[in-house]
Amino acid sequence: MLATRFWNVFVSLLLGAAVFVLFLATSMYNRAGSRGLGEALSSDTQFVSWYLKDDARQRAARLIQFALEPDVAKFLQRSSESEAKVPAEARTKLLAALKKAAAQIPKDAAFDAVFAVDQHGRVVAHLGYEQATGMENFELGGYPVVADALRGYQRDDTLVLDRIYRVVARPVEYDLSQPPAGAIIGARIVDDRFARELSERTGAAIAFYTQGQRVASGAPEGFNSSQLDQIVGDLEDLKSDKDYQEKGRSRVRVIAGMLSVQYSRLQGEAWNLDSGYAVARRPVGVSGPLDFFNQADDKDKEQGHGWLAVLIALAAAGIGLAFTFLEHSRPLAAFHGEAHRFSKGEVDHLQPSRFRGVFRKIASDINDGVDRALAQGGGPRRGPADLQQVLGDLPAEPQMSAFSLPNEAGAPSGPVSSGAVSPPSSQQRGALPSPPARSVPKPPPGPRPGAFGIQEAESVPPEAEEPLSIPASSHITNVQGWAGAGNESEEWRAVFTEFLGLKRQCGENVDGFTFEKFEQTLTKRKDALMKQHGATHVKFSVYVKDGKAALKASPLRN
Repeated sequence: MLATRFWNVFVSLLLGAAVFVLFLATSMYNRAGSRGLGEALSSDTQFVSWYLKDDARQRAARLIQFALEPDVAKFLQRSSESEAKVPAEARTKLLAALKKAAAQIPKDAAFDAVFAVDQHGRVVAHLGYEQATGMENFELGGYPVVADALRGYQRDDTLVLDRIYRVVARPVEYDLSQPPAGAIIGARIVDDRFARELSERTGAAIAFYTQGQRVASGAPEGFNSSQLDQIVGDLEDLKSDKDYQEKGRSRVRVIAGMLSVQYSRLQGEAWNLDSGYAVARRPVGVSGPLDFFNQADDKDKEQGHGWLAVLIALAAAGIGLAFTFLEHSRPLAAFHGEAHRFSKGEVDHLQPSRFRGVFRKIASDINDGVDRALAQGGGPRRGPADLQQVLGDLPAEPQMSAFSLPNEAGAPSGPVSSGAVSPPSSQQRGALPSPPARSVPKPPPGPRPGAFGIQEAESVPPEAEEPLSIPASSHITNVQGWAGAGNESEEWRAVFTEFLGLKRQCGENVDGFTFEKFEQTLTKRKDALMKQHGATHVKFSVYVKDGKAALKASPLRN
């Protein structure tokens, strides 16, 4: 499963990197959007301020039509000469002159209110300001914009009366050798109509406020102007904005996460009344990586190369499925098939060599578990399976025993194959002769492993023609009783006890080594040797070879 695990780790790292990049892109996009939004709002604020000043200059030019009207200058002079009371004739004549001049001004440049003020600051006549109707002592001379006009200056300002007014004032000359006879004041109400007109010309969403209340608002198409009502709840916090208090312009502020606003104070008399205007835009930013999908339009999605993303995803999925099939599905199917055969009794054990990886260990553990369960329950053990599987590959020609006896008459001289020992002659039965000593070539290094850690005897070289004697120091034991079989089970148990003790002496591991396994192995070996050599009995003995316990088999015909 190495490739699958590597691929899973790689895909996980790739996914983590993609998530990191998305959050990084979100942060960078929001920061860039916030910076760009601040610049855009500052530009909107400057543009609105410039428009208000330009509008004031243009409207001041419209006041010339009132100032050049003959009756306006004439009757303002008469009113200025009367200190006690404004003459009734002056009011009547001035009102008619104001109406005549107002009719000549285009509708889109018309004033909402026009005032004619004499040198004493008294309003002699007016148009549009219904609140002053019937008031005998209505004055405007206390406002700096009016006072400057009465001294000969042209001014504009923002006044807060019953509402916010944008006003322009210019002097009216009657006798150039004397001070102005009075002044003409033109006023434009700052209402929703004014704000919408300003928004259309500037492209900005604008709201005017005074004394903590929104008094007018306008927004371009696609912008919900009702959102501008949100500024009312934010006006109180402007008192803690140092830039707004000292410079007249606030920093960019975000209201309720849905509106970015910059506030500016109106210059003039309205400054001290906390009057001003706010320009607003929708905040530019995303709340998270997934919000990109909500804000992207069709053109953005076309630029996203969706086909490439799908192709990469399919390729990654295909590679992952291929690794899973090769390293998981196919080995699992093989294990399942073998387990199914095992459950139906077609095989009496699982063959670990058929599997790979963890399935090999599982198969081995299952075999060991079945053996222990049968041993503890007293049930029958597994029958002999395959001799090669238990004892390893058998050679085509039987191996020689570690010792041999003289052949019977007429038989060729030499050692007996496959651990076989030729039956002794009638003169030799009951005792073993001591053949002359001979040198034996050194066998191949190390004994061949048998089942359950049992070592088979090494082969005697084929050139050994003479029978071998059994020296006392050969460590070969349990060789008595060659003449008869005796009780095989007791004999094997004695061999097992001696073999187990010898393995412990040699420092070998004997965990899990039981007599049942030992007996099963001897049975299989005995059957094979008896079939090959026509023997009636097989004698087993133990000895030490290269520091390890080993087992020898001797087939007998008596």
